[in-house]
Amino acid sequence: MALCDFHCHLLPLIDDGYVSKESFSRMLHLYLENGITTIAFTPHIYNPYVTTNIAALRSTYSWAEEEALKVGITTYLGSELYVGDQPELTSIPIAGTYALLEFGLSLPPARMLERIAVLRERNLVPILAHVERYRWLEPESALLSELLKLGCLLQTNVEAVENGDSHPYLKRNLIDLIATDNHGDENLPLRMVQCLNAWPQVYGKMETLL
Repeated sequence: MALCDFHCHLLPLIDDGYVSKESFSRMLHLYLENGITTIAFTPHIYNPYVTTNIAALRSTYSWAEEEALKVGITTYLGSELYVGDQPELTSIPIAGTYALLEFGLSLPPARMLERIAVLRERNLVPILAHVERYRWLEPESALLSELLKLGCLLQTNVEAVENGDSHPYLKRNLIDLIATDNHGDENLPLRMVQCLNAWPQVYGKMETLL
């Protein structure tokens, strides 16, 4: 099965990624060289701290998709949806299925479970981005148990695997995906594969997702 990076910010001039169009092709080759044959581009949406060029999103993705096909990489357009106080959660789901969600670091958003349940009713699978960052979502918390009952998947960043921040989740077999959250670091494709090799149970889960 294809190995996919489910979380990155590599679309040029769209959000806070810093890959230029000129260096985009090199980044694609680095992914391919490390056996990552699928990339989901997940620009920020509704994030109050990041400006996203929504007007150019579709056209830039079309260009990126064409460039990726030239080197044999499959791509998906998704989004990293910031869950704030908006009444309804609207994302660009990866492969029409996975809604990547991020949250504020200090407190959970209001009506979080209720709004995520609506996503599930739409047959979308929520992925909680870089779960290790949320101080209110510890591995043994009641809220995390409720989110898991709703069918949420947990994603951790490569850096958090390397520095140990996500080990409390990994050791409990709670992590479903390791992803790069790549904003332009050419070392991340290799490091992602190294992390997956170190945690093969996560590798096995990821192989079933697409």
